[in-house]
Amino acid sequence: MKNKRIKAIIFDLDHTLIRSGIDFSEMKTKIVDYLEQQFPSMEEFDKSRPTYEITRSLIESLQKQGLLGVIPKTMEEINRIMNDAEMAYASAATPIEGAVPTLRRLKAAGIKIGILTRSCRQYTEEVLKNTGLSAFVDAVAARDDCPNPKPDPEQVYWLMKKMKVNPDEIIMVGDHPVDALCAKNAGIGFVGVLTGSWKTEQTRQLGPAVIPSVSELPDLLNV
Repeated sequence: MKNKRIKAIIFDLDHTLIRSGIDFSEMKTKIVDYLEQQFPSMEEFDKSRPTYEITRSLIESLQKQGLLGVIPKTMEEINRIMNDAEMAYASAATPIEGAVPTLRRLKAAGIKIGILTRSCRQYTEEVLKNTGLSAFVDAVAARDDCPNPKPDPEQVYWLMKKMKVNPDEIIMVGDHPVDALCAKNAGIGFVGVLTGSWKTEQTRQLGPAVIPSVSELPDLLNV
């Protein structure tokens, strides 16, 4: 991959730069349990779908029913559930092997570093500080910062503005197909890493540029 024009890189956080102890399955279960209690007349919430899809479908349904006043309180409780789950494991996060030297090497090459995550800002800042990654980060876009988190491209645009780069000067790195979709929606390049939970047959969803972990990124970019 040529890097002549790359001036910035956006990284996903959990399982891309850090090993997270968050039990995302338990988090989703608590959210669905809450929604089923609040909206028993709605169709069954499918726990196999990503949390963002469950939430998006709920909001669309409430809008169609004219229940706009219910949305803010519902989203507040969903965010509380997610915040509690994230903060419970913030101290357990550890950097993925090679993450620190990778960011150090990229920064030394003059490349700006952004973090894009669906986690809350408090969790993100605490984890970055505890793992020693914060020293290399130029900008963070957390769940609190944008009303439409990934795969919506809003967080990408927000980071691009913060780091003052154009779409052809930036790439995104992540471990999940949602990250790949976010990059596609924003019109920027993407590199997938295999440090997440996806099985071999699912990695094709990450796109054509896939590396074992972020430790191989500088070599891929010839930095």
